[in-house]
Amino acid sequence: MKTITYTTTSGEKIQSSFWQATGNTINPTIIYIHGGGLIFGNRDDLPQTYLDRFLNAGYSVFALDYLLAPESTYQDIIDSVKAGVTHFLNHFNELGVQDNRYILFGRSAGAYLCMQLIADDLSPKPTALIDFYGFESLLASNLLKPNALYSSYPKVTKAELKGLVGDSPVSHSSYEERFLIYVYARQTADWQKMIFQGTDGEEIKLTKELLTSNFPPTYICQSNADPDVPFINSIMLKAKLPNAKLMPITSKDHDFDRVVSPETLKVYEQVIDWLDHLI
Repeated sequence: MKTITYTTTSGEKIQSSFWQATGNTINPTIIYIHGGGLIFGNRDDLPQTYLDRFLNAGYSVFALDYLLAPESTYQDIIDSVKAGVTHFLNHFNELGVQDNRYILFGRSAGAYLCMQLIADDLSPKPTALIDFYGFESLLASNLLKPNALYSSYPKVTKAELKGLVGDSPVSHSSYEERFLIYVYARQTADWQKMIFQGTDGEEIKLTKELLTSNFPPTYICQSNADPDVPFINSIMLKAKLPNAKLMPITSKDHDFDRVVSPETLKVYEQVIDWLDHLI
């Protein structure tokens, strides 16, 4: 694994991790974007067992950190992710891959960021998109209200929140360091306010034209009892995309693949089989 550092347009240093494929190296590189509600998480959260499946199948993996809210704005977050993709596009030969073809793979909010990048006229566009329990829009009506799961947790107060939020940009965190910020956001329905910094929302719209004519083949995978992001969001996204596959998972967990098991390994093997037939 190689650690790579690059700089955003605002001058922030961001790191990424690169794993070289051990199998057929003519495949595109997977650019992985982690989840965490745009508030917590880091690029190294994908279990090594899943990584090894991709690498052995000939898919190198380039995993990105990115700026996190609320210390950074939505636009800074988007710019930091775009900086990572741009670094790969401009330096792929230094990584030992044969070309700059790539697949975007996001989990949860990472999938949202993938879709935002595609909508932001990313060029060249990805060969494919892998969407694990993501969402098309942060402004979906069922994400704008307090979440029942997080509302059942002990209440996070504003005083506690103040002690968790830093004074400078953050681009890498553990679950323990910042998860309570996300809990607060979902308990209070302030999630969007924390991302968009109190505006009416600035996200890039996935237009009908983009979704129907210029969106890459997409593999959508989500629990049909997801307590965090309603499963209906994936059903509605699938209905808009002419070249998408929706794979429902029977689980009561949002991140059903958090713990490696024979069942979750099968899910990743199905994704790889889909990619192999697509590429």
